[in-house]
Order: sequence, then C-alpha cells, then structure tokens
Amino acid sequence: MKPAILHALRPLTSTRRRRLVLLFALTIGVVLLASPAAVANDVYGNIGPAPQLPAGGLAERYPLTNYQLDQYFPGISVGVFSGVDVSGVPPLIAFFIAQVLWLITAFLANAVITLFAFAFNLDLVNGNGSPGSGALTPVASAIHNLYANTFGAPWLVVAIVLAGCWAMWKALVQRRYTETAGALAVSLLYCVLAIGIVTQPQRTIAPASKLSNQLSTALLSLTNQGSVGSEQQAKTAASSQLFSLLVLDPWTVLEFGGIEHCTTTSGHSVAVRPLSPNAGQDTQLASQLDARSEVHAQGKTCINNRNKYASHFLAYPFQSKARNSEHEALEKGDTGHLPSSDPAKTNGTYPLGKADEPAAEAMGKGGQYQRLLLSIVILVGELGAFLLLGALAVGVILAQILLLLLLSFAPVALLIGIFPGRGHDFFRAWLAKLAGYLARKVVYSLILAVTLAVCQALADASSNLGWLLAFALQAAFLWTVFIQRDRLTKDLLTATAGPGAAGDGAGRLQTLYYSTRLAQMARRPKRPPTPPTADEPPRSSSPPPTPDSTPETPEEEPT
Repeated sequence: MKPAILHALRPLTSTRRRRLVLLFALTIGVVLLASPAAVANDVYGNIGPAPQLPAGGLAERYPLTNYQLDQYFPGISVGVFSGVDVSGVPPLIAFFIAQVLWLITAFLANAVITLFAFAFNLDLVNGNGSPGSGALTPVASAIHNLYANTFGAPWLVVAIVLAGCWAMWKALVQRRYTETAGALAVSLLYCVLAIGIVTQPQRTIAPASKLSNQLSTALLSLTNQGSVGSEQQAKTAASSQLFSLLVLDPWTVLEFGGIEHCTTTSGHSVAVRPLSPNAGQDTQLASQLDARSEVHAQGKTCINNRNKYASHFLAYPFQSKARNSEHEALEKGDTGHLPSSDPAKTNGTYPLGKADEPAAEAMGKGGQYQRLLLSIVILVGELGAFLLLGALAVGVILAQILLLLLLSFAPVALLIGIFPGRGHDFFRAWLAKLAGYLARKVVYSLILAVTLAVCQALADASSNLGWLLAFALQAAFLWTVFIQRDRLTKDLLTATAGPGAAGDGAGRLQTLYYSTRLAQMARRPKRPPTPPTADEPPRSSSPPPTPDSTPETPEEEPT
C-alpha cells in the first residue's frame, strides 16, 4: 500500500495541474450555468453597477434565466409489462449538451450587450453632468499642480530662451529668415494651445467630449429611426435589435423548432417556404407572417412561433408549474390546459388547435439531436458578434482612459512643443492622439450603427429564405466586420483626426522587439569548435579554394 500512497501523493506535473484546473473550472461553469438561480443575486446587486440597459427594451423584459430550453420526456421509464425503457437516455444527454451550449451563448450575448450599453453610457470625462462628477476635475487639478510646482513658469521661460537662441542662430548666422519666422509662429501657436489645455481643460476638452457623445448618439438614432432622437431611444433600439438577433430568435428556434412552422388542414407539418409560387405574393405573405401570429396560404396554416408562443413561455420561470401547463396546452392544442395566471385562458387572445401541436415536438424526445446541432451552429455564428461588440465596447472605454492619460502630459507637451523640429513633431503627434481618442467613440458608434443597419437589411432581404440562411449571412457579415475592424477604425480616424491619430505604436514595438533580440544574439558567447573524433580527419584551418582560384604549380626551367 505504501508505494501506491506515495504514487498518489507525488507532486503533480504542470500538465496534470492544468488539466485539473480546467476540469474544475468547467465543472463550476456548468453548475453555475445549469443552475443560475443558485447564484445569490443580491451579491451582484451590491457590488455591480446600476442597470445599463434602458428600461422598456427587449433585453429587460424577461429574466435571462427564463430563456432556458425545456424538455418533456423521461430518460428512463419503467413499465409493468414493457420493462425498463432506456431509449430516452441518449436524447437526454444531447439535450443536456445543447442546454449548456445555449446557456453559454445566451450568457455571453447578454454580457456583451450589457458591456456595449455600459461603454456608451460611460463618460469618464464629464461624468453624469453634475459638477465634479467626472474624472476631468481631479485630472485638471493634477495638471494644474504639475504645471505650478514641477513644469511651471521657470521651465517655460528657459524653453522660450532656448527657442530664442535657436532663432538667433538660424536668422543671424545661417540667414534663414523665412524658415525661422515660420517655426517661431508655429511655436507660438502650439504654446497658446497647450496653455489653454493646461489652464482651462473644462473649456477645451469637456466641450469636445460632450460633442463626441452627442455625435455617437446621433449616429445610433439615425440608423435605427431615420431621424435624430433621444439618447435613451437610440440605445434602447440598438440593444433590442442586438438582443433579438443574439438571444430571442435563436431561443425561439431551439424551443419551438423554428421561427415559423406550417401545417396542413389535417395537422401534419409541411415546409414553410415557399408560401406561394408567385414571387410577389410570396414576399407579401412573408412580411405578413413576420408581423402577425398566423397566416393562411396555399391550403396550409403558417404560424409565427416567436410572436405567438414566446411571450407565454417567457412570462414564467424555467421548470415552473405554470410553464409546464403552457407546454401541456401547446402539446394538446387546448387552451383549457393553460395556467390560471395566463390572461389568455379567458380572453380568447391565444387560440390553440391542431396547427399548434408541432411547435411542442422540439421539446420531446425526437427533437434533441436537431437542438444539439443548431446550438453548435448558433454558438459558432455568434462568436463573431461577441468579439466585435466586445472589441468596440472595450475600445470606447480604453479610449476615454487614454484620453485622460494623454491629457495629464499637457504640461510636458507645452514645454517640448516650443522647440522647433522634433519638439513640433512631438506636439503634433500628441495633439493628434488626443483628437483621435476624442473621435474614437464617434468612429465606433458609426461602425456599430452601420453594422446594425446592414444586419437589418440582410434580415429583411433574406426573410423569405428561412431563418437559418438569414442567420448565416448575418453571422458571416459580423465575422467580416470583426476581422476588418482595425482597418476600418484606422481609415476613419485618419480621415477625421489625421494620420497621427490612427497609429497605435505597433511598428515601434516590433522594431524594439527585434532590436532587443538582435542585441541578445550579438552578446551571446560563441561556442568553441568541437575537437575531431578518432574516426574523423582533422579539420584544416585554411579556407577551401574558390572555383576561380587554381593551385600554384612550380615553373619549369628551360633546358
């Protein structure tokens, strides 16, 4: 027993430790995702920020835990005469995997939408509009102290004197009068700009930041409404469109087997498309089906699952008694089985019949493998949207932080900008970076607004082709925008704030990296030559003859 105990207690290798940590994290994640109600909501309410999504939007209508997938079939059943039936175990495993994949997808979608709302609600410079709420006030105080105590008037006088000496040398000795006058005028202009930023940042940077926020909101509202609306309306429309694309529509497909379904008069399921052999009539019927709950065309009844069933199921928590009653009523096509808390049970606004029964088949035993495949497709397709929204949101937040960081170097830029030549280049680069970070929020809003507009256009253009193709086109477009986001941002920043605003210093970092590597290789000691072995002939120290050289032969004396 001792060797076995010692073998079990031996130190874990790095590979085994990584595997155990990964397995533990995966287990905890599955438990939390499978049982989100077990997490104490009050902890997030105590330490988290205020709700970022505007009230009245689609994302705030129902709790995220209500978007779990339902299943209504036993894994193992025992009959008196039939014995033990385990045919439900494989579909149950497929359902569990699909549920986990979908919960990960829904959690990431809600997280990136919340991050998007937080980034476009956050204003580090001005705060919430009240005096002293933003970070500009303490940063302005720090700049003033730095200018008064460190890089103050004495250093400014020294810089001006040195610039005057340079001007005298250029003008009196080298006789470059035009060049000297132009350089001094530029120095004066840069000095005035820097002093204005150092002494009055509330009157220079704060209005520019407010204008940037107003422009970003105007771009979002123009794209969603066609006219400049309020900030809350623009953010509500954008978040609702994103939530519908990433959460509501995929959940409807996984829960009911599609956004729409059609049945014949006898209740048998048939293909949704085409709704009519006439192209014009097909487009008209597709638009009507998208806006209504039910249409009749070509001898079949077509129902919009999202418009008719989603609100009834999402109104109740997952695995609750009322939600189970909703499924029973849908499965049997009888409104009498609806829960008493559902107003549609008595007011007649939710009629159910044979045409509704196929929507419950996706929750049964036979629909779990399709669920698993669709959940994988949805997760892979939405990864591009997650990465794109996350990159844009993080870029907006980092742009404001870097803006405040660059603003803190205003006294240094004031002194260096007085010197012609390299001093002017430094000040122009600093000013371009400052303008670039101010314009970055507008640029990201433009990219997001155009992306949402194109996604909506793709959805409208492919509405008569089915949800899967429309989703694939939008996912491919979002992946393309994510891959090309740096190029789009660089081009837009170059066009708005100048070429210096788009540089991120990547080239300099690469140059520094390769320079460091070359220096390390140069300092590396050379290895001494290895001595020849007994079977190997000794190496000659003389270089081998070149092809052009010929061996010297002694000249023959004449006889």
